[in-house]
Amino acid sequence: MVAKRAGINSLIVGLFFSLWPSQIFCQDWRALLEKIYPLASPSGYEHMVISQIKSSLPPDWPSEIDNLGSLIVLKGKADFLVAAPVDEIGYFVSGITKDGFLRLDRAVSAPHRFIDNYLMGQGVTIWTKKGPVQGLVAHPAVHLLSRERRDQLDKGVSLDDLFVDVGAKSEEEVKAKGIQMLDAVTRERILTKLASKRLAGPSLSEKLFPTLLVSTILKMKNERKFKDLALAWVAQSRVNARGVKGNQSLGFLNIRNCWRIKKSIILAGWPENETSGQAKLGLGPVLVSSEPKPSALAEAFINIASAEKIALQILMGKESPLLRPFQGEDSEGIILGVAVRDMAIPAEAVSLADVD
Repeated sequence: MVAKRAGINSLIVGLFFSLWPSQIFCQDWRALLEKIYPLASPSGYEHMVISQIKSSLPPDWPSEIDNLGSLIVLKGKADFLVAAPVDEIGYFVSGITKDGFLRLDRAVSAPHRFIDNYLMGQGVTIWTKKGPVQGLVAHPAVHLLSRERRDQLDKGVSLDDLFVDVGAKSEEEVKAKGIQMLDAVTRERILTKLASKRLAGPSLSEKLFPTLLVSTILKMKNERKFKDLALAWVAQSRVNARGVKGNQSLGFLNIRNCWRIKKSIILAGWPENETSGQAKLGLGPVLVSSEPKPSALAEAFINIASAEKIALQILMGKESPLLRPFQGEDSEGIILGVAVRDMAIPAEAVSLADVD
């Protein structure tokens, strides 16, 4: 019991508190963010981000990519899993019109009904085999639409209303740019440092936690005490697994079934909610569990945070597709992250004080 407790302490303290940088904009963070943040990673299209992450890892750490595209690093028998989802809400080319416009579809279901409204008039990047191509999202002039279509626009935009202009006048010109059906499409994005030590940008949380995990590994790569650790950057985490009870993340379920790890820590954002007892920006990291009371793993975090005088927002009894694969008598799973304001819209923001 003492040995296992010490193992939890050294993992948690070393991995999350002692080794994380004091500022997100120190040199290693800036370099990692510049490399990872701009890359596309819609569900099923994560290979660019995974390749970048793999190239950043110590070359002597054994790694593999599973059948869904997740990157897994094992150090010994792996009693613990620390994992971060890498897939974002994105689109793909679903059609090319004769007059040179692109049509879009989503790789996964919309997280909320207004998600496509944020594409209107915005720049996007089409990720082709030849390289990225820039485009602009628009819809036909309102005076050309029927009354029925105009009335529908008042209720919100759908993908049926949108076209992507890539500066082509024909289908042939589109293809000459290297654009093909099913190419990934993402919003143009830029990170913005806000007042009150906050950071904002589209798909921020999907890039923040994979980056944190890479940065941590680079700091602890010579630590022998972490030999029983499994690390994973999980693809298709937004895809719901079929044929299982409740909504479960396909990517995490796949890892759970392959490795049977009993203690899992998932690095992910949690939506801010100003309601009492919910996650809020600036009040410290967020610990989320599906159990009504803290498990042994959650209790270890709580005790360490208390000893280190680190504020910790504790949310018990919360359901999440990321946690459901780890629910059961032989498994413990928690989410450790930060509150994310306006999650799943282009202006989502985090408090860097929480990340620190």
